[in-house]
Amino acid sequence: MEEFSTDILIIGSGLAGLMAALEAENKGLSVTLLGKFAIGMGTNTSLASSFTAANSRFSKEDHLRATLVAGKGLNRPNLVNVLVEEGGSAIARLIGEGIPMIEDGIGYDPDFNQPGSQLPGVLLMRRLRERLRNTTVRLLPGLTVFDLVVEGGELQGAFGFFRDGKPCLIRAKAAILATGGAGAIYGRNDNQRSILGDGYGLALRAGLPLYDLEFVQFYPFVLAEPRLSSFILLALPEEGRLFNEKGEDVLEQMGIEEPLPRAILTQRDRLSRFLHEASQGGDVYYDLTKVAPEAWTRFPFNFLEKSKFPFRERPFLVAPAVHFFMGGAEIDEKAKTTIPGLFAAGEVAWGVHGANRLGGNAVTECVVFGSIAGQSAVEYVCRQAEGQGSRLTPEAFHRRWERKAETYLQKKRGVFDHPRDLMKQLRHLVWQYGGPVRQESSLAEGVETLAALQKRVERVYPDTLPDLFGKRVLENMTLLTQAILKGSLLRQESRGAHHRKDFPDQDNQNWLKHTCYRLEKGEMVITYRSVVTLC
Repeated sequence: MEEFSTDILIIGSGLAGLMAALEAENKGLSVTLLGKFAIGMGTNTSLASSFTAANSRFSKEDHLRATLVAGKGLNRPNLVNVLVEEGGSAIARLIGEGIPMIEDGIGYDPDFNQPGSQLPGVLLMRRLRERLRNTTVRLLPGLTVFDLVVEGGELQGAFGFFRDGKPCLIRAKAAILATGGAGAIYGRNDNQRSILGDGYGLALRAGLPLYDLEFVQFYPFVLAEPRLSSFILLALPEEGRLFNEKGEDVLEQMGIEEPLPRAILTQRDRLSRFLHEASQGGDVYYDLTKVAPEAWTRFPFNFLEKSKFPFRERPFLVAPAVHFFMGGAEIDEKAKTTIPGLFAAGEVAWGVHGANRLGGNAVTECVVFGSIAGQSAVEYVCRQAEGQGSRLTPEAFHRRWERKAETYLQKKRGVFDHPRDLMKQLRHLVWQYGGPVRQESSLAEGVETLAALQKRVERVYPDTLPDLFGKRVLENMTLLTQAILKGSLLRQESRGAHHRKDFPDQDNQNWLKHTCYRLEKGEMVITYRSVVTLC
C-alpha cells in the first residue's frame, strides 16, 4: 500500500478543485490535487459555457433576486449573498489566470476567439490545468477515493485505489471535496460519464448529513436522436424553433413570451416537465435551419457540424435529461463542513441553489467557493498545533487501512451479476421513477424495485479489477437512488425541480423545509430542518 502525507488534499479536479488548488498553492504548504482520470478532464466544467454574475446590464440585486426566485424558498441566504457579492471577483480571478471573458446577457462567457470547434469549457480547463503545472501543487491522476479518513470527529486524510488496483492512504491536515454531482447515475443525462456521486457517498459514509437530494434539475434541450450520444444544446439562437410532431410551437402552447435562450435560464423546470410529458405522447423537435450560414463557423454551431447528423438541413429530436443536483453537503460561508478539517465546493455542496438552480450559477459557484475553500483550508492548517493528528501510532494507523484494503479486495465464492449490467438497470430505474414528473404510485414501486436490486449489488465482489471500482459505483448509485426516491415520495408538494403529479402545488405551510439524509448503520434515515429566511 502506498502512503504519503500532504497538508491539503483536494478530491476532484473540476473547476472548483482547480480554483481551490490555485488559491492554496504558494502558501508554504504542500497541496495535492487528485482526480479519477486525467486532471481537469472528464468533469462537467468541460461542458460549461456561461457564468452568471453582475455586469453592466445585470446588477447584484438582479442576481440575488433571480437566484432566490429560482430556488423557491430553499436557498441558504448566507451562501447566496456570498455568491452574488463575490461573483465579480470570481470573473476577475479567471481573467487574472489567463481566461479571456466577455460580458454577455446576465453574466460573462469565456471568449477564446480562436478557430476550431472545441468547447469553451474544455479550453478553460486546459488553460487552468497548464497554469497548475507551473506551481508546486502535486497532481495525482488515476486515483479513486473510497473513504474519507475521520478519527476523533476530525478529518485525517483519505483512502482509495489507483487504476491498477494498488491501495493508497493519504494523510492530510485538511481536505476539500470538489467531486461534482451525480447526473450520470440517470439513464438520460447530459453529464460526463464519470459524474456518479462519489462525493455524496464519501460524505454519507463519513457521517455527514446531505440535504435536499430530491431536487434534481433537468435540462430541457438535450439531443435525443437515436444512435447519437446525448449532448446538451448550449447558447441556443433566437432563430431556433421548438415544435411538436403536429408542427405546433411549444413556447406558444406554454404561454411563454420571452425568447427561448432566456426561458432556458429562468424556467428550466417548467420547460423540462412540459417537454417530458409532450415526448411521452409524441416527438418534440428543434429546428436550426433558419440560422444564418455564417453562424455555423462559430461555437456552438461549428461543434454540431462535427456530427454526421445534418443539423443545418432538418429539425432534430430533443428531450429533457438530468443536468444538475441542487442537494449535497452543508457548508458555511467559508466552505467548511461540520467535520473539522473538511471543506466542500461546487456541485457536491448544498445551499446556494435551493429547489432549482438559475442558469450560469453553477460555474460561478465553483470559482467563488472553490477559491474560498482553498483559502479556508490554508487558514485551518496554519492554526493547527504541530503534531496534531491521529491518536494511533503511524504503524497502527497503517495496519488499520491495510486491513481495510484487504476487505475491499477480498474475493468470495459464488455467482453475481456483472456490475455493468446492474449499473444499466439502476440508471433505467432512477430515470423511470425519479424523472421530471413523479407520483406516489410510481415512487413506491421504485423504492420496492430498488430494494430487490440492492440485494444483488451487495452480492458483487471484486472478481476482476474493474469489479472493484464497479461495486463502489454501484453502492453510491444505490444510496443516491434510495435518497431521491424516498425523499420525493415523502415530499408531498411540487417545488422547483421536484414535481409531483399528484401534488402539483407548492405547499409552504407544510413543506417549506429542508430534507436531511443520514446514513445510520447502513440505513438511510430522513428527517427535516427549518429554512433560514432573509432578515
